[in-house]
Amino acid sequence: MQTHPDFTVVLRGFERTEVDALLAQVDRGELSLADNPRIDFTVVLRGYDREQVFAYLGLLAAQHAAEGGRPTAPGPAAI
Repeated sequence: MQTHPDFTVVLRGFERTEVDALLAQVDRGELSLADNPRIDFTVVLRGYDREQVFAYLGLLAAQHAAEGGRPTAPGPAAI
């Protein structure tokens, strides 16, 4: 399993369980972000910072596209 960044929890952010579930699918190879799937997360009180999540998903998508497979996740400093 890859190490993902600790996203900041903000007042209005993405539902944490939805983001975690999507990242788990990516880890298991069930979802490739290289195809730019439409991802709609629910915005809730005390969720993950939306900009951080989208930035991280963008990095993973670029890695998927460049490598043609599973990426190596960047560390938290990459956000």
